[in-house]
Amino acid sequence: MALMIAFYGDVRDYFKERVALEKQYGASLQVSSASSIKLKLKIEEGLSKCGLALKASGQKIHGKAVQKGGSSISRARDEQAMEWNDTLDTAWSKILSEADEEASDHANLAEAMQNEVCEVLKICEKKKEATRKRHVDFSVKLLAERDKIYHDRAKAKQRYDEACSLVESTRVKQGQAKDDRHVEKAAKNMDAHTNEMLSAKNAYLLSISVANEVKRRFYHVDLPSLEDDFQSIWSLTASKLVSLLKTASSLNGRCLDALRTHNENFLAATNSIDAQANQALYIEYNRRPFTDPPDFIFEPCPIWHDSAEFALSAPEPKVLLQNRLGQARSKACDLEPTIESKRHEITGLENLREAYSQNETLGDPDEVVENLLESVRQTITLELQYSVLTKEVEILEQTLGDDQGSQRPHTFKSASFVTPTPCCLCHSNIWGITKQGVTCKACSISAHVKCQPKVPSNCTGSAPRLGPKRNVSMAAPSSSYGRQQGVEAQNQTGLSRAASTSHRPPAMSNGGGIARSATTVNPNRINAASTNRNALNRSDTKPKARMMYSYEASSGFEVTVSESEVLTIISPDDGSGWVKVETGSKQIAKALYDWTAQAPDEHSLSAGETVTISKGGEAFADGWFEVIKDGRKGIVPSNYVELL
Repeated sequence: MALMIAFYGDVRDYFKERVALEKQYGASLQVSSASSIKLKLKIEEGLSKCGLALKASGQKIHGKAVQKGGSSISRARDEQAMEWNDTLDTAWSKILSEADEEASDHANLAEAMQNEVCEVLKICEKKKEATRKRHVDFSVKLLAERDKIYHDRAKAKQRYDEACSLVESTRVKQGQAKDDRHVEKAAKNMDAHTNEMLSAKNAYLLSISVANEVKRRFYHVDLPSLEDDFQSIWSLTASKLVSLLKTASSLNGRCLDALRTHNENFLAATNSIDAQANQALYIEYNRRPFTDPPDFIFEPCPIWHDSAEFALSAPEPKVLLQNRLGQARSKACDLEPTIESKRHEITGLENLREAYSQNETLGDPDEVVENLLESVRQTITLELQYSVLTKEVEILEQTLGDDQGSQRPHTFKSASFVTPTPCCLCHSNIWGITKQGVTCKACSISAHVKCQPKVPSNCTGSAPRLGPKRNVSMAAPSSSYGRQQGVEAQNQTGLSRAASTSHRPPAMSNGGGIARSATTVNPNRINAASTNRNALNRSDTKPKARMMYSYEASSGFEVTVSESEVLTIISPDDGSGWVKVETGSKQIAKALYDWTAQAPDEHSLSAGETVTISKGGEAFADGWFEVIKDGRKGIVPSNYVELL
C-alpha cells in the first residue's frame, strides 16, 4: 500500500519532467519559427525594395518597369497588379505557420498535463497517504488491545499458579500439625487457600476463553477486515492512477492528432512546391537586356603602323604557324575521343542518377550527382580546349592555304652533346652536357632548344601527319547534355613524362577500335584517324621501359603507374617531355548491376557476375573498362563494376 502511494510520487515526478520538456520544446520551437519568420520577412522587405518581392499565394506583386527589346514594359500592365504564386515561398510560409502552431500545441499539452495530471496526482497522494496512516494507526491499536488481553491471561495463569503453590504449602503444614489447636488452624487456612485457588482457577479459565475468543476474532475477523480495507484502498489508489494515466494518454493523443494534422499540412505544402513555376517566376522578374560584348579587333602598336594580316612573307613566322597548325591538329585529334567518351560517361551517370533517385536502396544519388557534375566540368573544360584548337586549325588553314608545309613532325628529344654539333637552323654549334639541344631520332638532325619551334616539320623519317579534320559537335547540349547511351572503344595507351607515365586513350589503336558518339561522326574521319595512328605504331616490336619512380595520373590523358613497373613504349618522346605507353596489369571485377550491351563491342553484365579486366582495360577510357568474357574482349561502364 505504501509502495503504491509512493509510486504516485514517481509518476508525478515523471510527468513534471515531461511537462518541463514539453514547455522547453514548445518555447524553443516557437523561438526558432519566429526567427525564421522574421528572417523571411526581412528578405521579402529587401526584395520589395528591389521591386522583386515574392509574396504568398493570393497576394499582389507590383513589379517594376524593365527594358526588353529596347522598349519599356511595366510589370503593372494597364495599371493592374499581376498575381504571382511563388510556390516555394508559399510552402515555406505554411511550414513555418504549422511549426508555430505545433509549438503552441506542445505548450498547451504541458499546461494541461500540469493541471489535470500532476496537480491531481499530488492531491490524491496526500489523501491516500492520510487514509493509509489512519488505518495503520487503528490496526496498531487493535493489535495492542489483543496483546493486553493476552497479557491478562498470562497474569491470571500466574495468580492461579501462585494459589496452587500456597495450597500445597498449607497442606504440608497441616500434615505437620501435632496439637488440636494447630490442626484446627491449619484446616481453616487450607479451606481459605483452597477457595482462593479455585477462584484463581476460574479467573484463569475465563481469561483463557476470552483470549481464545480475541485470538479467533483477531485472525478471522479483524485482521481479514483490515486486509480487505487496505486492499480496497490499494484498489482505489490504483484505479485513480489508471484514470489519471488515461487522462494523460488522452491529452497526449489530442496533441499527437494535432501534430499529425500539422505534418499532413507540412507534406501538402511540400508537395505544392513547383520548381518549374518558381524558375519561370524568377526568369520573369529577372529579365534584363543583353547584347554580346563586341569582338576583339587588332589594335596596331602606336609606334608601328601595321594591318590585321598574318605575316607570311618571312620564312620563320610561317614555319612557326605551320608547326602550330600541326600541333593544334594533333591535340584536337587526341581530344576528340576523350570528349566523346566523357559524354557517354555523363549519359551513363545521368541514367544512374535517375535510377538511384527513384530507388535509393540501389545507391546514394548525391554521390552520383557529384560524379556527374565533376564529369560535366571536365567535359566543358575539354570542349573549351577543343574549341580553341579547332579555331586555331580553321584560321591557320585559311591563312596558310595550301602552303601548310610537309606536316612531317620531328620527334625531338633532349640530348647532351660531348662533341660540337651544328644546329640545323642557326648552324651554330651545340656543345655541353647540360642538354642545351634536342635531336630527332628519325632523321638525326639536331637543334638548340630555342630553335626547335622554328624547325620546319619536314622529317624524312616520319609519315605525313595531315590529321583527320574531326568536328566534335559543340552545339548547346539538350537536357541530357546531348548524349546517348554508348561508348567509344579505345585501347589503353598513355603519355609518360620522363620517368613517369600518364594515360590518354586514342580514338583507335591498331585499327581495331570502334568510335561512337552522341553526334554523327564521318566514317572517313575515323578511317583517317586509324591510318594516322597505325603510321605511328607500324612497328611490330615495341620497346620496353621500366619506371624509375611512381606516378599518379592527374588527367584523362595519363595513367597511374608504380615504381619498377615495366611499360610498353607506343611512341617515343616527341620533345614535349611525354611518352605514350601501354601498361600490362590484369584484374578481376564484379558486376554491381545489370547492364545490357548497347553496341557490338560491348559486353552485357548480370549483377554479381565476375569478369576479367583485359591488359590495360582498367584505364581503357574515361568511364569504361575493357573486359574479357566468353573468350572475347568488350567494354562495360566502369561504374557498373567493382574491382576485386
